[in-house]
Amino acid sequence: MKNRLVLLFLLVGQLLLAQRQADSFAVGYCDDPGSFPGCNTPYGSSIYKFNEEGIEEIIEPAGLNLTTSYSRAAFSDKTTGDLIFASNGWRLVNRSGEVLAAKLWRDDIPHPNDSYSQTMVLNSRGPVFLNDPGDDSKAYLFYGQYRRGTFPGIGLAKVDVLFTYAYLDIPSQSMISKGNVVLTDTTAPGDMSACRHANGRDWWVMKSGRNENEVYVGLLNPAGIQMEKRILPDVFDSLQISTFSYFNQNGDKYIHYSGSNRRRVYAYDFDRCSGELSNMQVHDLKDSIWSGDWTACTISGDGSKFYFRRSSYPPGTGSQGTGGVFQFDFNTMTMTKIVSTISTTPQLTPNYKNILLSTRIIVSVELDSVIQTLSTIYSPNSAGLACNLVQHTDTVLNVANFISPSTFANFRLGRLIGSPCDTVLTNILPLKAEEIRVFPNPSNGLIQVKLPEDGVGVYVANIYNMLGQKLHKAILTPTSNSIDLAALGISPGMYLLQVNEKNSGDAFQTRIVYEK
Repeated sequence: MKNRLVLLFLLVGQLLLAQRQADSFAVGYCDDPGSFPGCNTPYGSSIYKFNEEGIEEIIEPAGLNLTTSYSRAAFSDKTTGDLIFASNGWRLVNRSGEVLAAKLWRDDIPHPNDSYSQTMVLNSRGPVFLNDPGDDSKAYLFYGQYRRGTFPGIGLAKVDVLFTYAYLDIPSQSMISKGNVVLTDTTAPGDMSACRHANGRDWWVMKSGRNENEVYVGLLNPAGIQMEKRILPDVFDSLQISTFSYFNQNGDKYIHYSGSNRRRVYAYDFDRCSGELSNMQVHDLKDSIWSGDWTACTISGDGSKFYFRRSSYPPGTGSQGTGGVFQFDFNTMTMTKIVSTISTTPQLTPNYKNILLSTRIIVSVELDSVIQTLSTIYSPNSAGLACNLVQHTDTVLNVANFISPSTFANFRLGRLIGSPCDTVLTNILPLKAEEIRVFPNPSNGLIQVKLPEDGVGVYVANIYNMLGQKLHKAILTPTSNSIDLAALGISPGMYLLQVNEKNSGDAFQTRIVYEK
């Protein structure tokens, strides 16, 4: 038994070490050197690398020409945690500083100030990197594309008019394609989040709608992604402008903040099997947050606390008080000011253990001399001042200008073992065309599954839709190997076919396309 426990510990440790795709993020204070005061080398970009305990390394200067004040996301090596890609939703770079896309958005939208070198975009949040569930050598970068203007039924507003992704090759650190459209509906600008499906392989992708009662839900699996619009019951049907959404570390809580005039926080239970939201709690923070403030925010790792930054209020605003960083406890409905002297956005770390704040030490007011630092909240799950804020824990060269928090997904979140949705086989083998073949593909509904000619076992075929829902289970043999999708009442579209041999457990999966 002791040897088994040691082996289990080693396996779990290796699994954790192999899921470090969110362990670095890029921080960029300004655009190309010389474009702003204080942007001279080495100022401009840093890389913060994390491990299970906290900050593992701060790399300065990083040589990344990427402004990330308002939005930032990064993708790292799954074993070392080293940065591979970084983006702010407008520009995409790799670890070497090579610009893979100077502009990810539509060609008809000009660069800021009509300058190729300017990379500042005012996304409230986003984008997000995810690995391709069907190909370990590929990754997705999901991002919104917003426009400010007058829209039918909306009036003057800034909304995402497209939700798109870039497709990336990990080994070569290159971009395969960009601007692949997922949604053409208008949605909240920038705000998106992702959580592992209960099978531990696929990803739920959530995109906030333009109204508070709208959310778009999709499942990224080996067949790709499609999204559906859901209307949330008992939620106001009103335009939302500044929004932030998060999954907690366990993936069973979803927190959504709708800012501007509303200033409400919605807390839900999240079902990793179905992607359903339930048990909604609404927290009205209008008395604590000024309507004109840019209230960027984050949550504690367990999802029980809501942290936000607010500015000092002008005279005559009543009892709302001065600015600083605050914690709201969902369990006790208690608001606590954590610190008054910090005005930066709180940033949850990828290990879900700490929250970072950008701070500084003023050396000389006359000489305008400061030391840039990071401060750390070490126990963000704890209530009130027990969250343990320690100021100036790290000294940095570059300004960590967290106007909005970084976006990342929890790559360490695994399978819900024993869940009815834990349908992915752990020993899936590569599809060998000479042994097993599915034809015709695309088909008009009737497909044949060519099994190994020497196969004598029984095969089980499962068909899943794009949301991971099982539509049909069939038993196949070398002499009975056809599936009639039309006869089963399955609509034309793209599906995932998964086949396993019952005795050996050998399996394969492939995409199938059913055309009219």
